[in-house]
Amino acid sequence: MNHISIDKLYNPQYDLLSVSDKKALLNTLAVIYNLELICFKEFNAFKKSIYTAVYRSHDGIDFVFVPGDTVMLGFNFKNKPLQDIFNDENLAELVYPFVEGYEEEILSEEDVQRKISETLEDKVVLSNIEMYFKYNFTQEDEFVIHPLLVQKEYSETCWIPISDEALKQNKEWQQMIENAEKAGLSETMVHNTVCLYKIDDSNWCGKLYEESTFKKLLQDIKNYGYSLPTQREWEYLAGKGCRTIFPWGNNIDFSMNLKHMEWMDNDGAYTLEKENFFGLIIGDDPYCREIVYDECGFSYKGGDGGRNICGGLGVVWGYLPVSPYFQDSEMVIGDNINGGYDFFRRVIRINDNMK
Repeated sequence: MNHISIDKLYNPQYDLLSVSDKKALLNTLAVIYNLELICFKEFNAFKKSIYTAVYRSHDGIDFVFVPGDTVMLGFNFKNKPLQDIFNDENLAELVYPFVEGYEEEILSEEDVQRKISETLEDKVVLSNIEMYFKYNFTQEDEFVIHPLLVQKEYSETCWIPISDEALKQNKEWQQMIENAEKAGLSETMVHNTVCLYKIDDSNWCGKLYEESTFKKLLQDIKNYGYSLPTQREWEYLAGKGCRTIFPWGNNIDFSMNLKHMEWMDNDGAYTLEKENFFGLIIGDDPYCREIVYDECGFSYKGGDGGRNICGGLGVVWGYLPVSPYFQDSEMVIGDNINGGYDFFRRVIRINDNMK
């Protein structure tokens, strides 16, 4: 009979276990939840780390064990002047959209810096920015996050794979592939209809768009014994209780290679699209928002659909939505999922009495 003391699945108890005890516990979880244990691994990011295990479910989905904890979540901006939160470079980016005439005039670098300095003294502008943070970030409070098995990477919505045989037999799709090959493209698509993409030098795959609703997604997930994370669980998974706007601090580091900001001339893989301190791939892409679910309904975390970036608001405004604590106050959740922007992550809830 397999049994685990639930207390050992919470920090600080879990962190204090020896590596051998952690391995025994993680092995037992694999047996209880009928998962294949792929490997043990220590994950490190943003000066936080964990020793855990990667599992694979019977339907081929990779999960990571995330211990529970009692943590502060949310960010408190009250009585914190912007100058105490952000460095000069990020402050300049925050006020730049409020600089009068910056769109109409061709300004010298000296004029730009002067106007930014003047705007930083404008109490109305600073008040407007402070109100944005007040209404678009979750309130600070203490929460108990229970231990979870969490899908390692997020999944896309609405797109259904096309079988190899169906792809070969469809003349229209084969013509699209031929045209793409001639144009030197590795992907071709018809909006919200079909997407065909190259996976190596000679092979193509495809997927069809199928409209879906939030309720259907949740029911499909439940039918397989999974759940969606809650808003506060997602904040923990993305930030591990960080007391800053981002897991790495309050400021955007302009040496980062950020997606959709290729003009920054950074090389290599995107800085944020890596395993975090739990071994999870959090999108950290303002366009890729994840669906979460609480008793009050569905909401998004991790992005604003790219609205700030598309609005030309720059790097800092554009990436604020990837904060664990960002919550778009103007976002209206309808019935239908947007397959281009909406993603989801499965979780397995660990029972208190595991035998």
